[in-house]
Amino acid sequence: MSKTNKPYKQSKVLFDKKLSLPLYLLTLICAVAARTAQLQSNMDFSTGKYIDPSIGKNYALWILIIGFILIAATLIFGISRDKVIDSCILINPMRLPCEKLNKKISPKSGAVMLIMAFLIVFDMFLELSKIASQNMEMSTEDDPVFIFAGIPTLKWFVYVCAIVSVITFITMGINIIRGNGITSGNSVFLSAFAIWKLLQIFDMIGQNQIIGVYSEKVYIMLTAMSSAAFFICAAKFFGGYERKHTRFWVCMFGYMSSIYAAVSVIPRYIIFFTKKFEERYGMETPDTADVGLIFAAISIVIVFWSAYEYKDMPKLDLKGKSRWKGITNTVEDMESIDEE
Repeated sequence: MSKTNKPYKQSKVLFDKKLSLPLYLLTLICAVAARTAQLQSNMDFSTGKYIDPSIGKNYALWILIIGFILIAATLIFGISRDKVIDSCILINPMRLPCEKLNKKISPKSGAVMLIMAFLIVFDMFLELSKIASQNMEMSTEDDPVFIFAGIPTLKWFVYVCAIVSVITFITMGINIIRGNGITSGNSVFLSAFAIWKLLQIFDMIGQNQIIGVYSEKVYIMLTAMSSAAFFICAAKFFGGYERKHTRFWVCMFGYMSSIYAAVSVIPRYIIFFTKKFEERYGMETPDTADVGLIFAAISIVIVFWSAYEYKDMPKLDLKGKSRWKGITNTVEDMESIDEE
């Protein structure tokens, strides 16, 4: 029997890569609930450490580990094949070229980017106003103090990268709303966000703010690290430098940064309303920019599951007694298409 006459074997599949989205939501909700319970009953905010540091009682950590493993397994072993619906072929967005996928980003994602820019500015305003207020209190006529005195050099680099990130998110949001997607220029300057987050980590280490393995600030660090990796991968993808596993890392780091940001900030906001000031004294005030990150990361990832493209199926040629008109693909062609 010739090779062209071999029957086409369709591999067995159990689930779609899109299943990673409900797994992400489930992991986020369960991890936030576990982290909130942890802060309520097992956290000494004066030291930033757990009262009982045993790994078995760190339920939030176990939920995150299991959730990330399931999400990664779904992205690796799940399918992303095209589907036939009535008279149309539904092309899976995970298989679409970057140019087409980029144009299909929802305008809602653009609005999220604009909100993200506003939240970064808001965080900078709060921090600088606090420093200015403290310097004004110390300043006298005989011994004047500069309004922004005492800010270290590394912190100024953090502010510069934050300002570049704000401008990038504003232009990116406008481009998405206009239907242009994330441009190559946006992709270049997205690296400023990654640098900003990495500098924040160095600043925390320089000020000895990372107290230990069980510190609440570890989640702040994990949020910064995962979001930096996510925007580097996103910049690489939308800038046209996609490689074999780029889409996997964009989705994986997008899920991780959104979940870490939610686990980091939402429980602390809940603690503000459920504990007295004396009981939560020493707790880090949540960054509002991380609230925006929860939605900014997932708004980019979700395009891989929502931006389907429809194509009309070839029409049936009854006169020529041909199954499909214009179809000349061999079994080898179909196999090569399925392997792409």
